Amino acid sequence: MKKFLIIFILIFLNSNISYADFKKIKKKATVTNPEIIFPIQSSKKNCVRDLYVSPDTHYVRPVLNVEAPSGYGLDNRFDYALNKFEDLSFPCSGGNKEACKNVKKVILEWANANAAKRTGPSDGEGRHWNDTLTVNLYIASPMMAAYSFVKQVIDVPIAEDKIIKDWFKKIVKRNEHLMYKYSNYKAGSGATGTPKRAHNHALSSAMSHMQLGILLGDDKLFRTAFKNFEAAIKYQRKDGSMPIETRRGGRAMFYQARAMNALAVIAILAENQGYNVWDYEYKGKNYHNIVKFFIDFTENNEIVFEYAKSMKHPGPAKNYKKQDLNSRSSSNWGWLYAYVSRFPDHENVHRLKKWSQDKSNLNRYQKDIVHHYLNIGNRPFGSASWTVVEANCHFTK
Repeated sequence: MKKFLIIFILIFLNSNISYADFKKIKKKATVTNPEIIFPIQSSKKNCVRDLYVSPDTHYVRPVLNVEAPSGYGLDNRFDYALNKFEDLSFPCSGGNKEACKNVKKVILEWANANAAKRTGPSDGEGRHWNDTLTVNLYIASPMMAAYSFVKQVIDVPIAEDKIIKDWFKKIVKRNEHLMYKYSNYKAGSGATGTPKRAHNHALSSAMSHMQLGILLGDDKLFRTAFKNFEAAIKYQRKDGSMPIETRRGGRAMFYQARAMNALAVIAILAENQGYNVWDYEYKGKNYHNIVKFFIDFTENNEIVFEYAKSMKHPGPAKNYKKQDLNSRSSSNWGWLYAYVSRFPDHENVHRLKKWSQDKSNLNRYQKDIVHHYLNIGNRPFGSASWTVVEANCHFTK
């Protein structure tokens, strides 16, 4: 592990000079640390290490077919499976050997069962969108990251390694939804001119492709996500709002946060291979600006109303003046843990620090973001569906 850290530091320092141009990264970046999706964090106090469940009775049953609804929502059987899987994968990510043995066992069972098979429509329809997100979000990304931890802790027989990786290749390909071939959103959509590859579903698929590239040492797959990352940064509005996400009624900021998580994951995966994409900027638009809009929203939630009133696919949140943000979920707040620990001196973070020193006049959204600001490096999240891994352990520096 010490050797990996030394190599990583040297690569990252050099990458700031050699790959300052994002276009070069997008075209020429290579996998420099094969199979290391996220490195084991053995020295952090805020990582889960203890195995609290009995592997003998804690069975993560393979779900064979994906059957998401054609309207709003995902196949929640896979969410349930992920919740059980994380009881094993979280301590494995902290270096627990017994947990890693059982993570490998679970993934091998799913691979041998050819689980997570998508049987729905192949293009365009609602169920296609929901099927692909179900697999990328709940199975492909978290299981590939967990398997990377396994490979860092225990030896895996060559035959089993091949079975597992072949299954990963299969489910990522079956559930590809990068949206490269789709046109931009048209007038009246609430996101006119924005490429569909900037959609949070496409970003989720991009995360899976990027992780698979790292796991296989495939440079082309690894670079896949940079095109999606670029589109999301490039086509944000001047105020930092994301057009595709903020049109979604009472869940406008809910979806902006999920997209921010996906962008953070892509940036961290790149960072773990020695590349800095956090600083990508296009005509003054960058990740900092997206973060600023979110913080601005917590102070004055009315700034999103102009966009949210479009009411495009709001799900259960029909009132755009009441933004639905889960106050404790990593799916809404994981990005903050990555951001604050990397940019502690940025003006965005200074605002949060100032609020944390006097909470008497904060509204509920400000209190939520300050809660997470103060929790960085402390209590871990209980789940990681939009962050791939537990954010307080693996997103922080």
